[in-house]
Amino acid sequence: MPNLKTGRQAKIAARTIKNMIIGKPITVSFEVTYNCNADCKHCDLGINNKIDEPHMGPEIFAGRIEELRPAVAQISGGEPLIRKDIFDIVRAMREKDEVAVFVITTNVQILNEERYFRLREAGIDQYSWSLDYPDERHNEFRRLHKNFEHIRDLAQRLSKHGNNDILLACVVQSDNFRDLPRMAELAADWGVGVNFSTYNCMRTGDEGYLFKDKDKLEELRRVVDRLVKMQDEGYPIITSEWTLREMIKFFESGKHINCQAGKRFLIANPWGKLTPCGMFRDHYDSQEDLKKRFSAHNQCDKCFTAIRANSEKTPYRMLCDALRVVSKK
Repeated sequence: MPNLKTGRQAKIAARTIKNMIIGKPITVSFEVTYNCNADCKHCDLGINNKIDEPHMGPEIFAGRIEELRPAVAQISGGEPLIRKDIFDIVRAMREKDEVAVFVITTNVQILNEERYFRLREAGIDQYSWSLDYPDERHNEFRRLHKNFEHIRDLAQRLSKHGNNDILLACVVQSDNFRDLPRMAELAADWGVGVNFSTYNCMRTGDEGYLFKDKDKLEELRRVVDRLVKMQDEGYPIITSEWTLREMIKFFESGKHINCQAGKRFLIANPWGKLTPCGMFRDHYDSQEDLKKRFSAHNQCDKCFTAIRANSEKTPYRMLCDALRVVSKK
């Protein structure tokens, strides 16, 4: 977890509780572009799928964060760093909101030390770096030249600054789940954290990465048991035990009910409009409109992404997980 002052942590907690009560989102993902420099196998965006989108200025995203007031603001894409004005976007958003945790999600390919520090100066609190395998298989999966090696080397250099602000973000799927303990070991070796989220096939229709085999599901349970034990041993696994075990239930049943898209979480897209999630990209002008026209009728149960796992917890669960993270520091 990033190093945040105690007073700000209290304000973030207070905003989280308030937003639950008044129906504002806990997390908003600001997808500043749908375009990307990668071509990942589990995503429908990418370098070979150029999106004709407007170039909305920083003031548009700043206006949205002032309006929505989330506890967590995720700046993502696509690949957000391909926007040359990404520093201006972050800075404009931070000027409108001094409280929210700012997280930038990136594939790291064009990130370097200079850009890392410029983003920190602009207002980024945490960096979420996509990593799917603990070795060169990651390069082929993302179709990015020597991306694994770049992540490895940059993580080790940046972690020496002691900011505790880098998380490896791994999507759990049927062909990499055996590597999850190794991912945790790499995170420890590199001086960073690791977070696990759950694959779903809604973007691509590819069910090959789901768990169709009961034997694999049993093996996944054993892997999760090992991860929980590694947490207790001090490995920097940020994903809570509750979330890890809910992942198993999702893969077993193929669903996770009571989706709160549009309520607990939502997306501000490259057009400056609001969308429920990364799977449904309809445009809405306001959260009220989104909740009325989408959330009130939403029956989707086909994903258990990280944004759902973290935003849909009960207040009690959020408190337990937050205390666990703090106690590990």
